[in-house]
Order: sequence, then structure tokens, then C-alpha cells
Amino acid sequence: MSGICGIHNLFLNPLDSPELIDRMSERLKHRGPDNYSKIERPHLAIAVRQLRVPGPNAGNQPFSNENGEITLVADGQIYNHRDLRKSLLDRGHQLKTQSAGEVIAHLYEEKGVDFTRALDGMFAIALWDDRTGRLVLARDRAGEKPLYYWMNEETLVFGSEVKSVLESPLINRRLDPDAVAQYFFYGYVPTPLSIFADIRKLPAAHCMVVEGRKVRIECYWKLQDFIGTPTRASTGQKQEKEACEHLRSILREATASRVDLDAPTGVFLNADIKSSVTCATASELFPGKIKCFSVLWPRGPSEESELPKFVAGHSGAQHHVVNVDYRSLRDALLTLADHLDEPLADPAVIQTYLLSRFAREQVDVALTSEGGDELFGGRSAYTAARMAEYYLRIPKVVRRPVWEQIQRFLSLYVIDGPTRIALSRFLNYAEDEAAVRHYAWFGMIAPDDLDRLFAPEWLRQHPPIRSIFQPLSRVLEGTRFNDTLAEVLYLDFRMLLEDGHLVKADRASMVCSLETRAPFLDHRLVEYVAGLPTHLKVKGLKREYILKKAAEKWLPHKLIYSQKQAFPVPVSRWIRDELKLHVDNALEDGKLNRQGLFNTQFIRQMLQEHSDGQIDHGKALWTLFCFQLWYDRWMAKNQVSSSP
Repeated sequence: MSGICGIHNLFLNPLDSPELIDRMSERLKHRGPDNYSKIERPHLAIAVRQLRVPGPNAGNQPFSNENGEITLVADGQIYNHRDLRKSLLDRGHQLKTQSAGEVIAHLYEEKGVDFTRALDGMFAIALWDDRTGRLVLARDRAGEKPLYYWMNEETLVFGSEVKSVLESPLINRRLDPDAVAQYFFYGYVPTPLSIFADIRKLPAAHCMVVEGRKVRIECYWKLQDFIGTPTRASTGQKQEKEACEHLRSILREATASRVDLDAPTGVFLNADIKSSVTCATASELFPGKIKCFSVLWPRGPSEESELPKFVAGHSGAQHHVVNVDYRSLRDALLTLADHLDEPLADPAVIQTYLLSRFAREQVDVALTSEGGDELFGGRSAYTAARMAEYYLRIPKVVRRPVWEQIQRFLSLYVIDGPTRIALSRFLNYAEDEAAVRHYAWFGMIAPDDLDRLFAPEWLRQHPPIRSIFQPLSRVLEGTRFNDTLAEVLYLDFRMLLEDGHLVKADRASMVCSLETRAPFLDHRLVEYVAGLPTHLKVKGLKREYILKKAAEKWLPHKLIYSQKQAFPVPVSRWIRDELKLHVDNALEDGKLNRQGLFNTQFIRQMLQEHSDGQIDHGKALWTLFCFQLWYDRWMAKNQVSSSP
């Protein structure tokens, strides 16, 4: 794992400030505290901060081919480097080391910019070709490793994190109004935007190719190419058995490729089926070698500690628990505020950080279950997608009046659990397009409430409804789905996973210089599961159906089918209790008025209703709180501005 950054003059003129690269790389030192090196040309500077994890991927960077004409730095891991190395040697390439990075250089030498198609791994790569004067930037298929960039007509600046790019004096810290609105709707800033108007993200599964002043961005892998033809046919036992066997086989291969016995390895274990499967698979492959790590929140349900303990014991893994108290919660917030250079409203980032800090004392690598929800339909949102299909089958003249009468007299929720939908919200958006209703139901702040959130002047110039659905149009362009669930799973893989969960996992673990790897994001597994019919993922209202059937080989039946979703982080209680003073201070009227972004009266109303227990505004207030923590750290010293 590493942090990479660079500056490139598109005219190939000498850089104005060659020393800038050192300041940029210093901002990434937490990502790679073990080694610092650079690629330098008069017009180009690329730096890498390297975290050395034992194993064949641990060679010193930068990497190059035999004559040094092709040079690169990389963040991440290449899991099929041994097979690639053997095939390159068979074709006459001369490799001097066992490092995966040298394999990439030779692969590019042979295949050009298509080299990424051969890689199985997580990566962000910056490669310079002296022969052609070509710069190539690339990201892995799912987006596990980040890469941001800024560019004008003369200069390109890029880095693993925004904070590195912001070191350039050329860049203005202007807020992007569309990104602000999208953050408050989704809880993260969707690709390609960043919270800063002039900085962009290179999308997952894309390469940027720079040749002189010509810049192109190309996609080399598309998830929609693997999505199967939907069917309503009943699931036969033979079909299920074959799917289970193939799933177990791919999961074993994916897990084995992500564990190297030279690097002590652990598993982040929650009270859910996905992390339980990861623990069981790793322990089966490497008996006695795997350590599991769990978080126990104060006043959390007993199952939160009992289920992971049972899974670890059954799998023969060592189990370690970090107990969270108020002080560790507060300290985690302060640390993360200093590292999250874009706002992120996922409270699980705190849990991931605490797990990473705890695990780093014992292991170099931790396996996570990221991607499992989006592949197998693990969240209650996917049950809601099924329920919407059932609801829309009711004749229109009947369904609305009946449900409105129920809503009037009963305070009901359509779904229990951490992502409950109020019945009124369900009805408001149930007849919209699948993508719109999915995010309107489960977004951080409902579209109607966004109009009340912002100050009148900001709202007049930047109405949220103009921008919040733009990412959906971008991601769905060129796709076609006859199955609602297939569409929302695809959307969440391309948006929630890429820009939410993977950002959380990367930033929280990198703060602790811990490498995390996600077996569920093995591209062979992703492609296979994408091709399965959705009734194997959510059968009726039963989520993760085929994953649970496959898990019967590893875990007791009672354990598999007693498990729920991972228990939610208790943000509503924190806002009323442990963090009340911090939230009140962050959302203080005077501070918000000076910013000029928000309607303080509406925020004050939400705080009061939440504190009094009238309405649970936990999700919306947490989203605001996280934004203000970010703003105070990254914008308070800069004049508030936005792009036109």
C-alpha cells in the first residue's frame, strides 16, 4: 500500500516548483511511512510513500522495465502477479526482481494502455513512458484505491488523496455546489465530482492517458457487461447447488490470493453473514493463522459480541475485541476529521478506524467484507425494492387511497432495522423510477427536505433538485434492466460502494497504516455473481439467499439464519447523549450563519425535535455534523466560495 502523487507539465516545459512534489508527498506519509522515492524529469515529478507489507509485492518503488524507459509507482496489490510473471518470462521478458510492480512495467511494455485488463487486484497506478512521452493513470475495477486530479491548460496535478492535490498553489478551494447538494442526499460525493469545484476523481475501472496536451479518459471494464438476463422462473435445487459450489470455489480462490503467510493477517468480523463467511473461508484455508477483530459499542445488543465470538470459535480463529468508550469515540472523530479531506457521512468509518488501529498492533493485513452487500443484496434497501414491485402490482385506483388511510391512523414503518423507511416516505416515492425511489428512500436527507436545509440565497442560486439525480443518469447511461433489484444493486456497486464504503475503508485503514483487502471484490467473483438471476440474491423477502446457502458448508445452519444485518452504529443516541455538546457546537447558529450555506431555523428545529424524542432526525443531523467537522478543518480558514 502506498500514497502516490504527481505533477506534469502538458507542454513538457520544466516545472515551476520542483520542490512542490515533496510537500505533496508529505501529506500522504500516513499511507506509506516506510519508504519515499520519486520519478523526476524536467517536466514531471511523481512521488510515492510506501507501506511495506511482507511478501512479493513489497519491492522498493519506483518500478521499471529492463532499460528504465517505462517507470511507475503504484498503490495497492496485484494478486495474480505470479501467473503474470511466469507468462512474461515464457514470452522472453527479463525480470530482475520478484516484485509485482516490475510485472506491471513489462505488461505495459507488451500491451500498452490495455495492461490493466490483465491485472487482478486493487490499484492506483501512475506510469511514465519515456519512449512516447506518455503518462498513464489507472484505477482498479471496483475503486478500492483512490486517485484525484486537477488540470488546467498547462498542468496536471494528481494524488491519492485530496489533501495532497491541495498543496498546489494553483488550486482554489472553491466548494462545488452540485457536490454539496449530492453529499447531503447520498452521504458522500459521487464520482467524478469532489467537494472542491476544480478537483475530480478518476472513476474506477478507468485510465487517464496523457500524450502532450491530449488527454483522454477510457473505461476498460464495465459491470453491466456481466449482468445476467433476469428471470422469474422458480429456483431449482440443481441450479442452487451448482451456484453454491461455484461460489465456494471462487471465494476460496479470492481469499487465498489475498492472504500471504509472510504478512500476519486478520479479519474484520461483525455480526453478519458476509464477514462470517470471510472468517470461515480464511480459517479453512489457513488453519490457526487467522485473527479476527470486532468492535463492541457501549450499551450494544448482546448479539453484537456473542455472534462474532461464536463464528471465530467455530472457525478456529483467534478473536479479539476492542471495547469502545466515549473517549475513544471522541478521539476517533478528531483524528478522522484531520484525514477525511472530503465529507463522508457513513458512521461506520469510526468503527473501521477503531478496528484498524486495534488490529494494526497484531497484523499487517486485514480482510474485509466490502462489496458483499452490493453483490448479494444484503441491506434492507433491497427488500424495499422487492416490496415496491409488489406494491405496484396493486391497481392504482386501489393502492393509494388504502395506504393513505393506513398512514393517517397508524405510525408504521415498512421495514424494521437500521434503514427504516417511514411509510409516508415510501408512499411519496414508490411510483417514481426505480433509481430515484431507491435513493429517495434511503438517502441521507429526503429531496423535499433539502429545499428546507439550505439558506434562501444559496438555494436560489443552487437548487438541489437540479443536481442530486445527475449521478444516477451518468451511471445508468447505456444500461438496461428489466429487473428492479438488478438495477439498484448495480447502482449501489457503482456509487455507494465506490464513493462511500470503499472511501471509508481506505481512509480509516490508511490512517493506521494498515492494509485492507476485500475478497468479495475479486473481479471473477463480481462478474459471476452479477450474472446470477436476482431471485438467487433476494428470494421473496429473504436477503443474501445464495450466499447463505453457500455458507452452510462452513457455518452451522442456526447461526447463518439467526444473523441479521450488522448492527448499526448508534448515531441517534450519540447525538442526544455522548456527542450532544460536540454536535451543538458544530451546528451553532452563529457559525452556520457566517458560512451562509444553511437555513439555521430548520436545523434548530431538527435538533430540538430529535433531542425531545419527537422525531428521529439522526441520519440528517449526523450528515450535517460530519459536514461541519470537515468544513471546520478544511474550509474555515478559506473564504466561503462556490463555483458559478
